[in-house]
Amino acid sequence: MSRVLAADIGGTNARFALVEGAPQAAPRFAFKRVYATADFPGFEPALRAFLAEARSAGAPAVRHGVIAFAGPIDEEAGRLVNRSSWTVDRAMLRSAGIEARLVNDFQALAEGVMHAAAEDYLVLQEGNHVAGGTVALVGAGTGLGVAFVVWDGQRYRAFPSEAGHMSFAPHGDAELELLAYLTARHGRVSAERVVSGGGLVAIDEFLRGSPPEDPATISERALKDPTSPEGQALALFIHCYGGFAGDIALTFLARGGLYICGGIAAKLASRFREGDFMAAFLDKGRHRALVGAMPVHLVVNEELGLLGAARLAMAARE
Repeated sequence: MSRVLAADIGGTNARFALVEGAPQAAPRFAFKRVYATADFPGFEPALRAFLAEARSAGAPAVRHGVIAFAGPIDEEAGRLVNRSSWTVDRAMLRSAGIEARLVNDFQALAEGVMHAAAEDYLVLQEGNHVAGGTVALVGAGTGLGVAFVVWDGQRYRAFPSEAGHMSFAPHGDAELELLAYLTARHGRVSAERVVSGGGLVAIDEFLRGSPPEDPATISERALKDPTSPEGQALALFIHCYGGFAGDIALTFLARGGLYICGGIAAKLASRFREGDFMAAFLDKGRHRALVGAMPVHLVVNEELGLLGAARLAMAARE
């Protein structure tokens, strides 16, 4: 039986687990912790805190693993886009006694999605699943992640991207006005400036013209009263999110399915099912029928990224 370290590091949460399992079997978490990234100055202190807790709990030591990071990553190092003090490199990991592979967080998430169970997601659109078709993932949280998965003739292979930083494409007068507002503030406006937790805050500020609340407060008030200013902000956010998801589905021709991931959709799943998200997703002019045939799922299991990292780590030990 192999024992490995798995970690899924995002701008809001840092998930760590010691994983046990036999080859080809589903990984089992022997010890797991979720930390708020704001509670630590960087990755190394968080890792050492986790390892210390694991030792105190009598968990077995590990020497190998996979670390998934929400940002640009290469074989030796990476950093969080939305929390720049959080960096990781393999030399530091070796100093902690761990030989680890570094991957983009959405690459690990894609691995988790490809092994997801029915209870891990909700169906927003049945579509017509094409065997061997490309699968795409998009997920808003602290940032905006995108990945795609392709069939190579023998198995699916996941590829990361930084497509969340492509330019925001507005649709309709409200989104054009939002783009002008954000352009005055930032210059270039990426999709992540709109479709993310920070994007929801910016939309709320744009509509109300007053200092905004935090994303959780906006969402809570919006769900209680959809006609409130916060409800209007959430509605515009969901419309922008649906439009971006449709663009990603077209970009990768996601006939194998599109998965909506990230903490925002998981926490607001009932709101995403009301119809306006899919209306924006389908609003693709001459290609409405094309995106209308693509399966669309909303992931509600926020641990799929950690499970994906665990699967990658276990596969490396086979």
